[in-house]
Amino acid sequence: MSTSIAPVESRAAVRPPAVQAVGLAKWFDGAEGTVAAIENLTFTVHPGEFLCLVGPSGCGKSTLLNIIAGLLPASGGQLQIYGESGGRVRPDCIGYVFQRDALLPWKTALQNVMLPLLLRGVPMAQSRAEALNWVQKVGLAGFEHHYPSQLSGGMRKRISLAMTMVYRPSIILMDEPFAALDVQTRHLMENELLALWAEAGSTILFVTHDLEEAVALADRIIVLTAAPARIRADYQVPLDRPRDVAEIRTSGAFVDIYRRIWRDLREEVAASRGRR
Repeated sequence: MSTSIAPVESRAAVRPPAVQAVGLAKWFDGAEGTVAAIENLTFTVHPGEFLCLVGPSGCGKSTLLNIIAGLLPASGGQLQIYGESGGRVRPDCIGYVFQRDALLPWKTALQNVMLPLLLRGVPMAQSRAEALNWVQKVGLAGFEHHYPSQLSGGMRKRISLAMTMVYRPSIILMDEPFAALDVQTRHLMENELLALWAEAGSTILFVTHDLEEAVALADRIIVLTAAPARIRADYQVPLDRPRDVAEIRTSGAFVDIYRRIWRDLREEVAASRGRR
């Protein structure tokens, strides 16, 4: 499988921004009053870009993904997806991979991957053929008829990826998808994700608490402040592609950009602890 990809600039040249937020805000009303989760976020994500969001625990990263996905309404500001307001975006434009997989335990791996296509009205034969193709792409040929309980954590995550990518969403949101995996499996999954992303050309917004993971994967990293989330810093990651996520961690360029980002992130983590 080829992992060569065009520069972000060329991939973004002919389309409006994949995601554009201007003054985005979100607050929640509770028994003790209004709590701000996100405050005045302004950023752009280009088509085909791999963007990682890092920040202290509870700063609003998942809330931001849920707003982009249309699962939560914004309280203020503007959000556009490929030039359309968030509420007018086609459901199949966005895919979402959560930390915990959403596999149906009574369906086989193949049936789980077929499900998003069937729900979109794709004929059974075509759904089966495309799902088989994606099961093979994620390296699980021979496990099509296994149930989730018969699969390892890494295998289940591969099926979750296939379920998301089988209907070819333009934007993929990922909320700590590999956090529960052991280090070795996580590295394998990260490399698998980079290969699939390179082939599909999707835009990815990836939330992680692991700064090393963010640097290994991303074109760009946004550091969010302690809650309410604002943008502390926005970094381009100057590492060549294709990448091996384990090998690249030993490079001088990796260490340099990691240290620069960590200085900002460390201050926000400390600030978040001081507010509790």
